Amino acid sequence: MVRRLILVLAAVLGLTAAGCSGCGEGAAGAAAGDGTERLDAFGDLRTELDLLDIAHLADVDHGGTFIDFGTPARWKYTVGQWRTGFVADRRDGELTYSYVEETGRVFFNVDNPGPLTLRIRAKSVGSRNMSLFLNGHQQEIVRLAEGDTFADYDVHITADHVERGENYLLMRFGGSTQVDGHDVAAALESMRIVEGDTMPPGDYAAPLWGSYVAEMEIDGTRRRALTLERSTTVSYFVQIPRGGSLGFGVGAEGESPAPAPVEVWITPEGAERTRLFEGSAEGEWHDEVLSLERWQGRVARIDFVVKGQGRGRVGWGAPTLLVPPPEEERRLEPAKNVVVLVVDTLRADKLRPFNPRSRVNTPVLDAMAGQSVLFEQAHAPENWTKPSVASVLTGLFPATHGAKSTEARLPDGALLISEHVRAQGFATAGFIANGYVSDRFGFDQGWDHYTNYIRESRNTEAENVFGEAATWIEAHRDGRFFVYIQTIDPHVPYDPPDEYVRMYDRRDYAGQVQPRQTHDLLERAKRTPPAVTFDASDQRRLTALHDGEISYHDHSLGQFIERLRQLGVWEDTLFVMTADHGEEFNDHGSWGHGHTVFEELLHVPLLFHMPGNIPTGMRVSDTVSTVDVAGTVVALAGLPAMPNDEGVDLTTYMTGARPAVPSVAFSDFLDDRRVITAGRWKLMLRGINGTLFDLETDPGEQREVDRNDHPIAMRFCRIMLGQFLGSTDRSRWLSSEQGTGVTFTSESAPMDDTIRQQLQALGYAN
Repeated sequence: MVRRLILVLAAVLGLTAAGCSGCGEGAAGAAAGDGTERLDAFGDLRTELDLLDIAHLADVDHGGTFIDFGTPARWKYTVGQWRTGFVADRRDGELTYSYVEETGRVFFNVDNPGPLTLRIRAKSVGSRNMSLFLNGHQQEIVRLAEGDTFADYDVHITADHVERGENYLLMRFGGSTQVDGHDVAAALESMRIVEGDTMPPGDYAAPLWGSYVAEMEIDGTRRRALTLERSTTVSYFVQIPRGGSLGFGVGAEGESPAPAPVEVWITPEGAERTRLFEGSAEGEWHDEVLSLERWQGRVARIDFVVKGQGRGRVGWGAPTLLVPPPEEERRLEPAKNVVVLVVDTLRADKLRPFNPRSRVNTPVLDAMAGQSVLFEQAHAPENWTKPSVASVLTGLFPATHGAKSTEARLPDGALLISEHVRAQGFATAGFIANGYVSDRFGFDQGWDHYTNYIRESRNTEAENVFGEAATWIEAHRDGRFFVYIQTIDPHVPYDPPDEYVRMYDRRDYAGQVQPRQTHDLLERAKRTPPAVTFDASDQRRLTALHDGEISYHDHSLGQFIERLRQLGVWEDTLFVMTADHGEEFNDHGSWGHGHTVFEELLHVPLLFHMPGNIPTGMRVSDTVSTVDVAGTVVALAGLPAMPNDEGVDLTTYMTGARPAVPSVAFSDFLDDRRVITAGRWKLMLRGINGTLFDLETDPGEQREVDRNDHPIAMRFCRIMLGQFLGSTDRSRWLSSEQGTGVTFTSESAPMDDTIRQQLQALGYAN
């Protein structure tokens, strides 16, 4: 116990010193502006990811995989705090542990299936019986000792119950008691997962979180490092950046230390394990920069391996993913004005700039896309309007702003971009054609002019909405303005002008699909069992109506842009276009939106247009989120950042680099589903059930892939999603140092008959 306290104190001192790692006598290299230590060997390469900053996300194998409960290092094994029974982390002096309810779940990887031995260090709180199940197979029942002392319990698992890749351990307890407002069955201090049917003999120095990231001095030179005992492997799951390299120094501490064999391996998803480096750690730092360009764009595991026995730790100094400097660093001038357009219910694959095979005719948008920065893989944080738009306007994830349910209200304390820019001298106006983005639900904050066409029972057609927005802009063109427009034409009821219907269906159709009734038809078709079914002719008509709405909207958008040109403001205006969500057309057996988390609902268009300032024709393939819109707009307008913004500033792409964060997007639906999209890989959780898709080979998500056939991708997604769901400060979700982020008291706005009828006319049944 005393040893843990010493190690934690050492780690705290080491991390504190790291902020000035290049300042002391004998320090190697220099500290970058972000606190990352630079080695001379890195040259002009730039830091993409400081691996020491994410050491809590690495799997540590020292005499078996070690899970240190009560610390940030455990979230990657327990999906954060989400539906796995782990309710709180606690520290008691030098001791850390996690409380678990009557059912606890842990997910861990095994490279070589065979017998396992689990050593679980636990104590009874509300139950003494612990039943274990691995991958659905019942194991032995453990009887926890009485008293308030942690003890070790060994569990032996036969080879036929162990799977290659992810394994799922279920713990069930026989009761609970109230502790700090939680129903607690037991407390877990650690778990050690050993391949084999026996636990290795001898003393064991556990690789405790906080002990293995510290300053290490070798031959008079101090570096912040992974400081590892012999016979230890630390495994990182990362995305390999374009042109990426791996830089590090390696050495052994102590006077005349015994050399330790060391290796670095890479295992890309779907490819063989390859050794990148082999050497010997001795009493001086040896620096390396290894090219990873061969595997760029792929998810991979990188293993730092220390072999051998004996005393003297080995240090991996400043391990860093590096990228080349930009070919050209651009300077962006602040946009004078901003227009943000959210097109309600527009899935990305309906537009040719995102899907060249689309039949939908949108010449205005097509031309604009060629002159914009276009994000090919933008994802909405929710599958329906209210929470998704709230994230666009606040830069907060739905779990933070809380406007997730039918009656939930966006809290007054959630800062909208309209409030932020108005405080900076902008005139602000909102022209909104969806009844959920209304005063009733807290969206009327920060506007000099605010119109909700549904709430005011006014014409919601794009021509009218754009026309009124342009008229307001004309009156405010001499100053700086921010305009938010939300059109609703692709939303039910699908009722475009006849000429646009005939573009996609010229038949004399006389079936059940009538334009003004499509909202009711889709609602009834979504029921279980469906109250309405559509034959092939009906389906053809439905898609023609929706596609016609998109083309009609594009024509109206063109008229709006031409009006801004005539007013002389278009060239000075940053124009941003995205959508709140998409629409399902029987892609997965249903219709409409607000019920699944497949790509037809989450993958949305996103582009930024302002030629002469931001690049033209730039296409970004990284995964991003529409949570990023608010912060990016503020940056492009040259304004101070919004406080508590949880998104990523996408202007980094526009200046010639990329953000130093994982290329991932998080989405959810109510309290039922959680999603991470990471390039070609997408993991959906429904309850505890994980479903993995490969969007590159199956963009329509028709085939669930076996996650154990893709262990690297699965582990990467599991780690990132667990870290996000465990975070309490989502503005820095990747960090081990969380603290308390922005929080709001839940607010609700009960429906009255008027707003209920208005929303039902848009196809919202409840």
